[in-house]
Amino acid sequence: MKNFFFSIVFLVHFYPCFSQKNINVKIDERIEAITIFYTLATRDTLDRKPTPSTYYRDFSNHFEKYKNHNTLNWYRNLSSWDSYDLSIIGLFLTDKYPFSLAIPYSDSQLRSVDMTTFLSKFNEFYKACDVESFITSHKNEYDRITAFAKKSIVESNVLNDVKLFYNKPSDGEILIFADVLNNLGNNAIEIKDDKFKGKKIFKLAYLQDENITQTNDTEVKFVPLSNVVIHEISHLFVNDFIPKYKERLAKKKDLFLMTSKNEKLNENRWENELDELIVRVCVSKILGKKYGKERELKEVENQSKHFKYFEQLNSCFDNYIQNRNKYKNITSFYPELINFIESLK
Repeated sequence: MKNFFFSIVFLVHFYPCFSQKNINVKIDERIEAITIFYTLATRDTLDRKPTPSTYYRDFSNHFEKYKNHNTLNWYRNLSSWDSYDLSIIGLFLTDKYPFSLAIPYSDSQLRSVDMTTFLSKFNEFYKACDVESFITSHKNEYDRITAFAKKSIVESNVLNDVKLFYNKPSDGEILIFADVLNNLGNNAIEIKDDKFKGKKIFKLAYLQDENITQTNDTEVKFVPLSNVVIHEISHLFVNDFIPKYKERLAKKKDLFLMTSKNEKLNENRWENELDELIVRVCVSKILGKKYGKERELKEVENQSKHFKYFEQLNSCFDNYIQNRNKYKNITSFYPELINFIESLK
């Protein structure tokens, strides 16, 4: 990952607010077990396979004799399958086999069948296909993968980039779950339980890098993308904006419910849409500072495909970027931001 340092020194006071201590990267054994089940059940059908690696080679060798297990065929024969975010339900489960719900579940990752039926089949698969021994034998590799991922985040300097941009304290924690067999996509995770209170959680796929050759003799080197990490961290710094101005913002909620394609979203999504809009604008600015104006404009172009007011809000933030002597931190910019939003039509 390319390192880049700001060429401008901001004459402001920096809070000791965010560091590598706020970032944790893990491979959760329950997530991994469900990913193993899902990958075995679907990989022969899905066009996109897991990223080649020594770990994927070990996985294929271990589970080859189980590839037609009755639980996998049961899943294959369902009228519909779940998406790659299915493994998130692992965080709701007990720590050890036989697995059951430890946290009440009402989310939508599991859509194919009810939870009781799924866990019955999954527990059968877990025991019959010797999943525990596979995971146990790779614990040292999991430790190496997660240590490398955290090191890559620190060395990319994104934590400092974020600190420079927001310059405000945040007590939150970023919890990243690496999903090595997932070559499909990333997921933000929201769990309303005290165990995860104050944490921003997301699951990152091990996406294939088109710029290098990766084979089943290639060691896993998990490098989280800068824009993804910046995005998730940014939520911790601006999550107080909507609550602070909710009454005023609610009067403009229809603006945030209309996409660039003039699609009207459900009314209950306006806060989430606005939060995402603000966060993604901040990300575009941070990426612009880190990699140059061209990268920012590319982000504006991509995000404007969904967010109708992205370009306007991005321009509004120019004032924040260009007047850091006036705006010591992102909170001091809030009055201007709310006034600008109220002016939108």
